[in-house]
Amino acid sequence: MAGRLENQTARKILRGLQSHYPVFYLLGWDEDRMERLLRSVARSYYGEDGHLRVWSASHGFGADDDPAAPTADPLAAVARVSAGPDAEPRMVLLKDLPTWFDANPALVRGVRDLYYRLKGGRTVVFLSCPLLKLPEILKKEVFLVEMDLPTESEVLEQLAVTRGAQEIPRDQLFRVAAGMRGLSLNEVGHLSARLFRGKPMPEAEMLAAVQEEKGQILRKESCLELYPPQPSLDQIGGLENLKEWVRTRADLFSEKAWRDKVPLPAGVLFMGVSGCGKSMAAKAIATAWNLPLVRLDMSLVLSGSFGTPEYAFARATRIAEEIAPMVLWVDELENAFGFDSHAAGSAGNVNIFSSFLTWLQEKSPRVFVAATANRIQQLPAELMRKGRFDQLFFLDLPNVDERKEILRIHVLRHGGHLEDFNLNYMAASTEGWSGAEIEQAVKSARIDAYREDRTFNQRDVIRNVIDTVPLSRTMMEQIREIKSWVFQRAINASRPESSGKGDAGPPKAAE
Repeated sequence: MAGRLENQTARKILRGLQSHYPVFYLLGWDEDRMERLLRSVARSYYGEDGHLRVWSASHGFGADDDPAAPTADPLAAVARVSAGPDAEPRMVLLKDLPTWFDANPALVRGVRDLYYRLKGGRTVVFLSCPLLKLPEILKKEVFLVEMDLPTESEVLEQLAVTRGAQEIPRDQLFRVAAGMRGLSLNEVGHLSARLFRGKPMPEAEMLAAVQEEKGQILRKESCLELYPPQPSLDQIGGLENLKEWVRTRADLFSEKAWRDKVPLPAGVLFMGVSGCGKSMAAKAIATAWNLPLVRLDMSLVLSGSFGTPEYAFARATRIAEEIAPMVLWVDELENAFGFDSHAAGSAGNVNIFSSFLTWLQEKSPRVFVAATANRIQQLPAELMRKGRFDQLFFLDLPNVDERKEILRIHVLRHGGHLEDFNLNYMAASTEGWSGAEIEQAVKSARIDAYREDRTFNQRDVIRNVIDTVPLSRTMMEQIREIKSWVFQRAINASRPESSGKGDAGPPKAAE
């Protein structure tokens, strides 16, 4: 199996071997996977004579040690490797040796001596550790190799031999394996034991369990936040052009498309009036494509709580690529990068913004970016060129057909009876309202009726409509400016309203 696995990491090691480095630092977690890889590399590099010796502080060199006196001391282990025969083709793995560097300067010196002793010979030493603990004085002598996380193929191969997984359809198993990207093989083993060795679970439950496991990883990197499953596209009123764009790309994340190497969509930028569903649309894409939704919290990136903003951003995007496929949600770009025309001297966070532009261009295709902006005209033009985002969608105030659909969704969501509501009349009454404002009117009507111990009805909603001034009147000039800017620059997420005006007559009688 190892001959087919870890190809990227094997190529990195091969580059170091071709450069005749005798000491490597192997950065990674899965020790079983490391050993399989190194045994495969040893056979490839030395031929059939090549073999791997493994040391740990708890077991020494194992079978190569005196059982009564194992070589447990790390400095003694380094000395023993250094004293070995030059002619013997071998690789040596010293597990967790770097953890002793800080407390033992003699060990650091011993590794430098080992480098000079083995240079030009046939012995190669690997120091493994899950954390990077490399002293400055060793950086010129040691070749650093970071173990890549398992690919979908590796995860799928492990799942295929897991007891209980054989009954799962191949395409479904692939979606579970793709969802597990970002986990170590040890974590995959523990999770698959829970998913497959019991009563069969529906695919949605399995994917939810996988996302929960990824959430454990992201909680350690608090600039990223995993969101639970979000509403589907059917629970969003209107935006039919956007919905069609999303649905026609849903099958690109299947195993067949992956094997056919079909290019994946890179991202989408939603712009428009506040409260018209930009964030909800970003969330619904993840549900439509059965992908985890992760939000990049730029306020935490810029806060300095996780190192310098540049470091925090680079680490967050690297982790996003490791756990892909996923939808990465970046909300309110103009605020996230500091492009605020109302703040004196605001020119944005240039360093982070430059990194963001470069990353958008070079990122893994498995990370789909769903970004939103309210004041799009404040963002630099280079952000919006093709290649960084597949499409720019403008979300306008909902038209009459969309307002009827939004009202229908929220009336049902809050337990209302549709026969008590004239949706045409209510849609006409909320002209110029955003979807968020319509939702709030229905929600307030439900609260008012609950206080009187009855089911809410149309009169409750209309009463809240009368008592509210919509944003389209409060911020009329700003909305007009936004619409003027996006004219012929972005695709409207909505379809034109139907030619029929509908019945806007008096409401039905309501209790």
